[in-house]
Amino acid sequence: MNCENRKRPFGLCVFIALPFLLTINTGWGKPPLKHSSVLEVGSAQALKTLREALAVADSGDVLRVHPGTYPETGLVVSKPLTLRGIGKPVLDAHGLGALLVITANDVHVTGFVFKNVGISYVRDQAALGFVNARDVRIDSNRFDHNFFSIYGARSSGAFIENNDITGLYGHEVANGNGIHLWQCDSMTVRGNHVRGHRDGIYLEFTGNSDVTNNLAEGNIRYGLHFMFSNGSRYAANVFRNNGSGVAVMYSNKIRMEDNRFERNWGSAAYGLLCKGIEDSEVRRNVFEENTVGIFQEGLSRVHFEGNAFIRNGWAIRILADCDDNLYEGNRFAGNTFDVSYNSSMHNSNVFRGNSWDKYRGYDLNHDGRGDIPYRPVELQSSLMDHYPEALALMRSHFLTLLNLLEKQFPVLAPKSLEDDSPLFPPKAGS
Repeated sequence: MNCENRKRPFGLCVFIALPFLLTINTGWGKPPLKHSSVLEVGSAQALKTLREALAVADSGDVLRVHPGTYPETGLVVSKPLTLRGIGKPVLDAHGLGALLVITANDVHVTGFVFKNVGISYVRDQAALGFVNARDVRIDSNRFDHNFFSIYGARSSGAFIENNDITGLYGHEVANGNGIHLWQCDSMTVRGNHVRGHRDGIYLEFTGNSDVTNNLAEGNIRYGLHFMFSNGSRYAANVFRNNGSGVAVMYSNKIRMEDNRFERNWGSAAYGLLCKGIEDSEVRRNVFEENTVGIFQEGLSRVHFEGNAFIRNGWAIRILADCDDNLYEGNRFAGNTFDVSYNSSMHNSNVFRGNSWDKYRGYDLNHDGRGDIPYRPVELQSSLMDHYPEALALMRSHFLTLLNLLEKQFPVLAPKSLEDDSPLFPPKAGS
């Protein structure tokens, strides 16, 4: 608008342009933004049930659910909402179907007790599920006696933290998982306590995620089980007294750091089972009192550094299809067997600078490294891989003599499987 050319008074130009300018700069002329409402739910409130509240709530509302027991199933959250439990209200499925399913983005659920979701052999029934959702937050809830507790599918950016989760215990087939994530991305699972489920935490096709500071104990199969989940980090967790601690399968670029694997005992129990893993790091973990600390099959280019293996049956069992893995700076103390290897022909794995409590060498130049290599594979360990009944001969004088001969003249393990610079003196167990 050129006021000077049109010879109009300047004040008239401002008056004409003012509505346009206010619309651009201040939003004047637009409908006012809706403020979030707080809806009270409870026996003494206008809204008696969570189902009623979900039916009338608008996007962005906060639903405050007061103490009490709410016998509801099949609830659906289809818009961005906050569901906040006051005094731990109980959502009780009474052995029937799923309790609550989230299908919207930006939903927050906190402060509830979810219980008694029944067993189904045709559906993955969960106390709390979310599907095709972004940025869901599930925190500070309790889950008791549910088939599946938390189930997420085809979602991203969720936070699942500080929940207390107890499953059905019982038989593996009649129990779901504590936290189950399928085809998800960029998830955070933090600070949860999970026990009594089939798998405590299960991730499948779920990459770029963080699983940290969780306690998984007393689960029937695995404390943590993940498959086809690349680029994820698992740190500062405790896996204790599970059928097996952790199973890592068919995943690349995994970081497992500062975890504890404790007392995972059984005829087929492992602290950590690794299968089909490449280009990953296993650092500063503690493996204590497991049947097998780490079982390794099909591993390539994995770096094991700074881990402690204490009082396990086998510290490490390696199959011959593992190659180009590096083991350095680890501590082996009080294990029945340090390393088992099932081939005498091929080995491209490297052991370097580890501490072995069974090392009987010396350090004449006082550089902190043993002057003779240490061969960690013992004859009896190799025999037991092929003949488990050889356990009856354990600690016999005859096998002690054969172990010494095997270290000098290796037959059952490749000569290249040795630590040529063991730390000296070895560090004892704790």
